Amino acid sequence: MSSPVRSASEPSDEEEYCEPSPESNIRECGYDKRGFVIYRTTYDGSSARPWEDFKDGVLRNVRSILKSDAPDILDAMDFVFVEDITLDGATVGDLQRRFRACVEGENMVPFETSGGDDKVYVPRGARHEFFIKVDDVGLRASHVSLVRGFPDDLTEEGREHVNVWHHAIGTELYDELGDPNAA
Repeated sequence: MSSPVRSASEPSDEEEYCEPSPESNIRECGYDKRGFVIYRTTYDGSSARPWEDFKDGVLRNVRSILKSDAPDILDAMDFVFVEDITLDGATVGDLQRRFRACVEGENMVPFETSGGDDKVYVPRGARHEFFIKVDDVGLRASHVSLVRGFPDDLTEEGREHVNVWHHAIGTELYDELGDPNAA
């Protein structure tokens, strides 16, 4: 039996399309700041060591960029760990308001008002649209809360977006959350 004849329009095995890496997508998106703001919301005596371990894990994930096809993006990665005891027990809504104030202060709000009340989405990257909340449960479990800073519907304020694994906080998550070149 003979093997099927390959059409001239079909790619050869050597020409198969390779999906770009999250790091190369991030490099191409053109944003000056990339990464996440991460809020600590628990300050009891037993949370200090797990918090340090959590931060070390995130930074280890970020440093893995050096082994990627786009190591140059490391300088633009901006993971901000907010440690403020006044946030002890802060709600998602409290953090959303604080996050929005920071983003507005940087003039990076992910939408613009176009006459009237209509808002037009302007992508600014996940760094300016999502943040991470680390509470007592998140420190002791293997997941934390990924929160939309600017809910589509104001009645959604105060609701968590989704839980994400500690080890997933890095370039792949950032890329998946809406950069224009994300797969």
